[in-house]
Amino acid sequence: MRKRNFASIVEEICERDGRYVDEAYYFVREALHSTEKGGKRKGKRRIATAGSGKEILEALRTHALREFGPMSKLVLSEWGIRNCGDLGDVILSLASYGVLGQTSAGTRKDFKKGFSFTSAFVKPFRPMGTVRPAGKRNAGKAGRAKKKAPAA
Repeated sequence: MRKRNFASIVEEICERDGRYVDEAYYFVREALHSTEKGGKRKGKRRIATAGSGKEILEALRTHALREFGPMSKLVLSEWGIRNCGDLGDVILSLASYGVLGQTSAGTRKDFKKGFSFTSAFVKPFRPMGTVRPAGKRNAGKAGRAKKKAPAA
């Protein structure tokens, strides 16, 4: 049997399941390659993902923040990834094609217990303290003009 390259596998996955664009699969592969927790590459096709679902999600979160910074949530959303369950679906799809090594997470349920995308990708970039919108600081005082006493 002829070995298939990653691009053809991703193309087939995207044809079968159109929820996520191909960039999502490339992102997961790159993230797992770039972290020690994700494991070392085995041959041309396999990535060892021996960590738990939580460890794998943390590696993906770290990689997204490094690559996209404050745009992480938006970029992932554009690819169809809106929560940790979606990341789990991408990982499990790649694993089902033999692209990834065995994960100890095993099921989508293990990935659904992950982090909030807002906490992970938005909160780190919010300014410290409370910020009020401009123009609303004295709105209460401006609206309370003194009434003139009626002329007698």
